Amino acid sequence: MNKPKLNQLEMLVAVADTGSFGAAAAELACTQSRISHAITELEACLGARLLTRSRTGCAPTEAGQRVLAKARQMLRLAAGLAEAADVGAGLVGRVRIACFRSVATHVLPQALAALAVEYPGIRVDIDDSCEERQQVARAVADGRAEIGIGQLPVAADLLVRNYVADSYVLVVPAWFAARAPLSWDQLKDLPYIQLDCSGALAVLAQCRAAGFAAEPSRTLATDSAVAAMVGLGLAYSILPRLAVFPEPQGVRVVDLPIAAKRQFALLALPGTARLEAVDIVLRYVGNKRIVGDSPAFRAGLLAW
Repeated sequence: MNKPKLNQLEMLVAVADTGSFGAAAAELACTQSRISHAITELEACLGARLLTRSRTGCAPTEAGQRVLAKARQMLRLAAGLAEAADVGAGLVGRVRIACFRSVATHVLPQALAALAVEYPGIRVDIDDSCEERQQVARAVADGRAEIGIGQLPVAADLLVRNYVADSYVLVVPAWFAARAPLSWDQLKDLPYIQLDCSGALAVLAQCRAAGFAAEPSRTLATDSAVAAMVGLGLAYSILPRLAVFPEPQGVRVVDLPIAAKRQFALLALPGTARLEAVDIVLRYVGNKRIVGDSPAFRAGLLAW
């Protein structure tokens, strides 16, 4: 029985990521027919249909999704072997991080700057488009990122290391005069906007249990959009503290009547975490001294 070849796996990943044979051919600088032939051979070798083809492009089948996850791991390991053999030129490699926008903005810069000084050959790419905790974990599990910085809880099959935490806060218009101690009743005349993500919904459930009864006047998918609406004086919301640092124009941050935090964790597949470049990036990103030098940490917004 023939075994899958690395170049076939590379082409499968390219088609899945770009959505078509033509785009994959352009990315890999080869012909479309070569990619088609390689995928056909791979499907015959594995005895399964890996892609569905339509006028709008290609998408992985259920079997294709499982093969893709393994293919990404194999390609990373192959790249790691090449890096290990590159003696005398310094450590080189590419590490991808999936995270929330607020983490990429306020937590990572100091660590990546320090990393670049000591390991200039390690390239770190950041996907900060994740809005849901599941998106971060899925990017790691599917091999689209070597490291994730996600919100707990996450899937048990990933390596999980506790990281920093921030708090959920009330985000109110700047003109709103809160009286201490703040009560939910003080907010009754102001519309409530809900951030529509699993983390915010979990905190909302905690607030409901503590007597919060307001129903959302609208829901929005991104924290920046919610903050913009609050800044116009239209409503208030409950958001993670990092999401409104520094405070946007027209916005004030007030402690919630209850304590509610967002606990982050560093995520990786166990085998991937052992790759030298990935291990080094994890050590820099998780370095308490380096992270402690970030403006957000110095402002008291983050805790270990």
